[in-house]
Amino acid sequence: MHAVAGSCAGTLGCTEKPAAASRRDTYWRKVNTWTGRDRLQTESWPSDSGAMRIRWQTSHAGTSSLFQVTIHSAISGRPMQTVVDQQGDGGGTAYFSDDPRVFFAVVDSKNIDWTFTIEEPVDVIITPK
Repeated sequence: MHAVAGSCAGTLGCTEKPAAASRRDTYWRKVNTWTGRDRLQTESWPSDSGAMRIRWQTSHAGTSSLFQVTIHSAISGRPMQTVVDQQGDGGGTAYFSDDPRVFFAVVDSKNIDWTFTIEEPVDVIITPK
């Protein structure tokens, strides 16, 4: 009879637990947070994935308030997509995805306080001990 190290399959009274499998998970890495009331062009940031999550909040909205966030290519400067278009107080989460590159955002704002955070997904493999 040959024993297999680390295995007790088919053995009565075995207390060894099988190793848990590794799993892939996604975490969101913060790129930056911006806060203001006026128009803003952010600094550029590189994105390895081209994907991002934009979490935003507006408050103290005045009459004819407006808050828009548009993602731009930092290579060409062209606007790629308006990811937030809010009038009045509110908040939410928007997602954007394109080819990896360097991006920047432009905020168009009128009579409203705002804050937004851009995060990038990072895939990790979790291996239990």
